[in-house]
Amino acid sequence: MQKTSEQLLRPTEVYRKLRISKSKFYRIQSRLIAAGMKRVKIDGNNKFLESSIDEMIRRAAETETPIC
Repeated sequence: MQKTSEQLLRPTEVYRKLRISKSKFYRIQSRLIAAGMKRVKIDGNNKFLESSIDEMIRRAAETETPIC
């Protein structure tokens, strides 16, 4: 089994990375997940896979389409 290290981001880190407000993040969170952002629940808290956010941004840039 291959061991991988995946960076998990808190919601605060995600909306800062996306440069959107906290309220906008929570308003569009379900659309971000539908667009490919992967969420993990740990002890009732949401964490997000950084690689999935990077991939979502990359796809949007390549296709010149909005993320959501």
